Amino acid sequence: MEGVDEVGGVTLNCVMKKFVTIVCLFCWSYSYGQLYDAQWALGYDESVLDFRAADTIGVYSIPTLEYFTVTNASICDEEGNLLYYTNGISICGVDSILENGSGLNPCPYTGYYTVDGLNINQAALFIPQPGSSRYYYLFHFSNDAPDSLRPSTIYYSLIDKQGNNGQGSVIKKNMPILNSAELREGGMTACKHANGRDYWLVMGGSNNNTFYKFLITPDSIIGPYLQNIGPIFPIGYDVATGEFSEDGSKYATCIFAGAPILVMDFDRCSGEFSNPVILNEVAGFFPNQDTIFGCYSLEFSPSSQFLYVSNPSNLVQYDLWATNIQDSSQLFLGDSTDYFGIDMLQTAENGKLYGSTWNGGLKALHVVNHPDLKGDSAGFVYGGQPTLTQNALSLPNLINYKLGSLVGSGCDTIPTGVAQQTISNSLRVLPNPADKYAYVEMGAQGNYEFDLLTVSGQVMATKQTQQVDIFDTETLAPGVYFLRVTDKTTGAQLAAKKVVVVH
Repeated sequence: MEGVDEVGGVTLNCVMKKFVTIVCLFCWSYSYGQLYDAQWALGYDESVLDFRAADTIGVYSIPTLEYFTVTNASICDEEGNLLYYTNGISICGVDSILENGSGLNPCPYTGYYTVDGLNINQAALFIPQPGSSRYYYLFHFSNDAPDSLRPSTIYYSLIDKQGNNGQGSVIKKNMPILNSAELREGGMTACKHANGRDYWLVMGGSNNNTFYKFLITPDSIIGPYLQNIGPIFPIGYDVATGEFSEDGSKYATCIFAGAPILVMDFDRCSGEFSNPVILNEVAGFFPNQDTIFGCYSLEFSPSSQFLYVSNPSNLVQYDLWATNIQDSSQLFLGDSTDYFGIDMLQTAENGKLYGSTWNGGLKALHVVNHPDLKGDSAGFVYGGQPTLTQNALSLPNLINYKLGSLVGSGCDTIPTGVAQQTISNSLRVLPNPADKYAYVEMGAQGNYEFDLLTVSGQVMATKQTQQVDIFDTETLAPGVYFLRVTDKTTGAQLAAKKVVVVH
């Protein structure tokens, strides 16, 4: 569905472009100051976790919080204050349901779950409207296919943060972007485009190997773009999950019971998947009895080296950098008497990985304290994070909102015309390699911000200038850095260049 108009914006007719994938190790940046995922609403018993502090986790209660069964999505403002959440039935603020926020996903299946929320994994996801701090999208679906308990329609609803006297209001609701499809029961996720502003929204098909992709821009929702890749995921108990790695370079998905785990490379420029890798999860609820068991949930470590896969009774770590990825580390293995088990996985603001309990009753989440370390060094702690809720079956569906542009990718800037491209190509760094200093210059005067970043996205120094400036590199460790130039007036990234420091 191309050119979905929103709030009076200009509708764009966009043609999908194929870009050459440029291999770049950690050449991605972060959009700092965006704490959209800093607080998690858990539902039952009104429990919220606050990850804004570096060394402690806040646990508090919101008496008006709605119940969750499985469907759960939330979003904070850029400072990390909890704004909105949904259980698939209504869109809520901290104090109450938003104006026009009830009545999501109209269909008979939704009607069965109006009290506790929908029973579908990753069936809702908040995305800030690109380029705006006022509007927020909620993408959502229910099991509305008339001949099977599966989704066939993906909707969006649009929230105006300034509506209803600043309390927030839903100004568009249940707007379909995909109709009459055969989709998996869950697994919707998203990733930042390589320009660091737009988003790719992804959903898998059922009984096929089709992936539906949408590009979310400031003016439009463009798509769906369809790609057939990987194994066919059969009709069955196809409770699905899908996740992108922190750097957006990989995507993983699976369904529960009877199907493999699929890991693929992802091109943030073109939105194309490639290089499918199949993994088999063999430890199910009854170990050694299920040969290809699938999974309940999966999540990448912050460095993207490890993939964590959970079932009700086990947590497995796969090393994606290993020669034989199938060789895995068993971090947790329960049995059929373990009532609490492990279910949904999610990485938090503090870099730790959390797992919900499978069948409730435990007022805690499981924790992987060091998810970028291998095996037992990862530090899995059963029930390591206390909560106020007895049913943490569901964790909020979140993505890496901080992911910035993919530096050097060929589409790491937001085009604004020929003159802009001329300015972008004029960036100079002298000397390069640099020892004690680096002189930087743009080819035309403007209102610039120069940021010097490490390959992992950490800002080492910032300069505000109209054209030229000097960075002190004498105290920096030898290695590769990146210079990013941003237009302070528009916020657009204008140019980027690799800077090598030698001593």
